[in-house]
Amino acid sequence: MPVPDNVEATVRALLDVAGLPVSDEEFESLVEAYPTLREATDRLYLEEVRYEEPALIFTPVAPERE
Repeated sequence: MPVPDNVEATVRALLDVAGLPVSDEEFESLVEAYPTLREATDRLYLEEVRYEEPALIFTPVAPERE
């Protein structure tokens, strides 16, 4: 998903939905960081590896001790 054209409106909408009050300084910081964070989040979901096994698999059973 591409970064929206109006980043300020998007950040304001996300904050409003979450009910998070922020100062003007915090808001400007979030607006500045949003495009980078959005692109990084989008890269977490790669269609070509959708059905692959994860590199690490947690096994909740402790190994038997001798």
